[in-house]
Amino acid sequence: METQHTASPKHLLEIGISDLHQESQTWLQEIEFWGFELNFYQKLLEKVTQKATADDKRHVDHFQQLIIYYQGELLPQFKKEVRKHEAYLQKLTQEKAPFDDQLYREVHLKHKQQIAAFSKDFSQYKGDLFRFAERYI
Repeated sequence: METQHTASPKHLLEIGISDLHQESQTWLQEIEFWGFELNFYQKLLEKVTQKATADDKRHVDHFQQLIIYYQGELLPQFKKEVRKHEAYLQKLTQEKAPFDDQLYREVHLKHKQQIAAFSKDFSQYKGDLFRFAERYI
């Protein structure tokens, strides 16, 4: 009988720093695009508000509050943190000194998880908003 071996994360090849840099750049583009999307959703909500019943005003308020939170707090925070992360990498690579990239990778993973979680939540938000707005358009 042949023994099956499974690879552990410690044995998998880690992607290169340049790939992590590229992933961070992609996040910045996604954050920018989410901002454009939120501008569109704001306009959509304004149209829906004109037709919404009194009972649906609380739904409009809910969607509006999330737009305010995403645009005013969360996306700017993501952008600031990712740019700081990128600046740290740039400093490390410019110094051309040996460094332990494990800390960078750990911080990168934290950002990756945050961005992925937001992306999932934002997809849910969009679906809920579209289902709600569809009744009025």
